[in-house]
Amino acid sequence: MAITKDKKKELLANYVSDLKSAKTAVIVKQSSIPVTLANTIRIELKKADGKMSIIKKRIFLKALKDAGLEDVKVDALEGSVFALYSHENEFGPLKVINKYLKEFKKENKGAELAFLGWWFEKKWEGGDYVSELANVPSKEELLSKLCYLFNYPLQSFACVLSEIAKKKEAWAPVAEVKAEAKVEEVKTEVIASESEAISEAPATEAAAA
Repeated sequence: MAITKDKKKELLANYVSDLKSAKTAVIVKQSSIPVTLANTIRIELKKADGKMSIIKKRIFLKALKDAGLEDVKVDALEGSVFALYSHENEFGPLKVINKYLKEFKKENKGAELAFLGWWFEKKWEGGDYVSELANVPSKEELLSKLCYLFNYPLQSFACVLSEIAKKKEAWAPVAEVKAEAKVEEVKTEVIASESEAISEAPATEAAAA
């Protein structure tokens, strides 16, 4: 459906404004994304300091020049695409898209997301570069892993102590039984010795007489 010149001017102005105000701009290819899911992704992107915008390719390419960004060929924006803008958090929005990208690949139900490239500091980088950045652990993830590494030796030591305590508890009844048996053995020996002493006493007295 053709759009009016006024609408084209409005879109151009919006694209230029978004490109100039964003720290990064990413082009994402989409296919067969349900409307409800697309809305969910928009909400998550907003929480991650990002903005998703469906674009008209040729008007968008003109906006690149007006915004002072490196130009790309229209072929680089293959398929149905949208622009993903980030502001303070450059990687938060990437991780939102990357999460769903992986889910779609795993489920294999026809829906698809793919990074085609991005502009960072006005320079264009391809989709593979963006994918690598999207898979870099966030600060929170790195801190979580670091805490795990710090806690792991303590947890292992605690497990060892716990196992030792369990073994002691398991051997305690056996040790008590052995101790009791030893006491009974000693008692038996004492009684036997006393019996021998008593039986020998009369014989000794008789010999003395």
